[in-house]
Amino acid sequence: MSMTRLRDTMTHAGTHAGTRAALLAALLGAAARSGAQGTAVDSGPTPSRADTSRACPYVRCALGIAPVWNGLAVVRGSSGAHVATLGFFRARPLPPLFAAHDSAAHYAARAVRVRRQASALTDGGALLLAVGGVRALAAGRLDRGGSIVLGAGAAAFAVSVPLQFAADGHLSRAVWWYNATLR
Repeated sequence: MSMTRLRDTMTHAGTHAGTRAALLAALLGAAARSGAQGTAVDSGPTPSRADTSRACPYVRCALGIAPVWNGLAVVRGSSGAHVATLGFFRARPLPPLFAAHDSAAHYAARAVRVRRQASALTDGGALLLAVGGVRALAAGRLDRGGSIVLGAGAAAFAVSVPLQFAADGHLSRAVWWYNATLR
């Protein structure tokens, strides 16, 4: 199978509703079982573009994704050492370890870009909902202006959800392409 066809297969594999529903159920279940998120960044061996010709044991260097309370953590190896987090509320750049493969770097950058858009909508929507709610409580009733603010907040929040899932999919593909470089 050619790399182009393999990439197309990976890109379109997550579009099926059943696959997305199963992934969502697995993520929610894992999130319920997960503990607090660590913030330390693992400084263990990371293959770079120059290192890809050397063998790096998959069990030690492969990346995975683990749900945490504020996003998705990128973890390394069988120990699950924390490498980075693609946050729901504030998306910071991912570490350069994805530069080992052009497609991994592409999808990692896309994950951050889409997550930043989604975060702006999530945060803005939450802020508008809070302002609308406080306004209604202070007035003792829900007036037209409060309804507009609440509606805009709910709409922004609702639009952010599919973007959050899209960012998760891009991160998943970045991890897959990174792991494909391991020997």
